[in-house]
Amino acid sequence: MRTGDQYASVTASVAGLVMTVIGTLFHRRADLALKHMESQTRSLRQDMKVERDAGQAIRLLEDVDDPALKAHLQAALILKFSAAKLPELGGVLNADGARPQPGADGTVPHQSSEPATPGGS
Repeated sequence: MRTGDQYASVTASVAGLVMTVIGTLFHRRADLALKHMESQTRSLRQDMKVERDAGQAIRLLEDVDDPALKAHLQAALILKFSAAKLPELGGVLNADGARPQPGADGTVPHQSSEPATPGGS
């Protein structure tokens, strides 16, 4: 075999190896890109569902006539949308140790620091 034939054979083999390596790297990157795209699509679908659910909740809230219930539901929606939790109000108690009950308008009556006197004020 001549040197030129060997050179051509080695060159063809190296070129084939380089093409195989490039193809493998390309497919690996394509698989990573596809996985990323799937993740982004799932996230987008979840965001769209949350947005639809929020819109529906707000529309349903507009139909509530009871002001106390409506205020309670609005507070619940705000907490849900902000992913917050209601703080514990353990220190806010009446003189008898019970928590004050909200009024008809949804507000909690103000506590005075003065003891209640029997017979009126």
